[in-house]
Amino acid sequence: MNNHLWVELKKGKQSALLEIYKLNYTDLYNYGMRISHNEELTRDCIHDLFTKLWSGNSTIKEARDPKPYMFRMLRWMIIDALKHYSPFVEKNDTELYDPILSGEDILINDETSKEQGERLKTAIENLTNRQKEIIYLRFYGGLNYDEISDVTAIKYQSVRNIFSKAMKQLRKNFMLQSALICTYFDSLY
Repeated sequence: MNNHLWVELKKGKQSALLEIYKLNYTDLYNYGMRISHNEELTRDCIHDLFTKLWSGNSTIKEARDPKPYMFRMLRWMIIDALKHYSPFVEKNDTELYDPILSGEDILINDETSKEQGERLKTAIENLTNRQKEIIYLRFYGGLNYDEISDVTAIKYQSVRNIFSKAMKQLRKNFMLQSALICTYFDSLY
C-alpha cells in the first residue's frame, strides 16, 4: 500500500481513508474470515477498524507499511468479539481461532492441480492453528517475519521457528500423501 495514503489519512483526508479501504478490504476480509468463520462479525470488525482509523486519524501509529498494522488491529478486534460472544473462551487463548487454509486456495487450475490441492489441504489440516495463521500471513498476506510478529504478537524468532516447523511438516505430510496415492495406484495395476 502506498505510504502516502497513510500520511494523508493522518492529516484527516477522507479520500485517503476510502482509498485505503478499497486497497485493503479484500485482504482484511479474507484474513478475518479465516479467524472468525463468520461473515457478519468479520464485516462488522472491518467497519469498526476503519471507523477507529478515521476517528483516531491524528493518533494512529506511524507505520512503515500499514497493512500489518491493520491486520493486527483486525485480528484483536475479532478475537475480542469472539470472546464477548463465547464466555467459555479464556481471555489469553488466541490459539483457538483456526485460520482455515484450503488446498483450493493454493492450487486451482486443472485436474492435476485439484489433486495436488486436495493433498495439500490434507497436509495443512495437520498443522496447528498457529502454524496455519503464520502460513496464511506469509503467503496470502504477503507479510515478512517482522510484520507477522507484529500482527500475532509472537516474537520474531518464534515466528521463524513456527514457520520453519510448519513448512517441514507440510513437506513431510505432502510427500507422505503423494507416496500413499502412488502406492494405491500401483496396486491397481
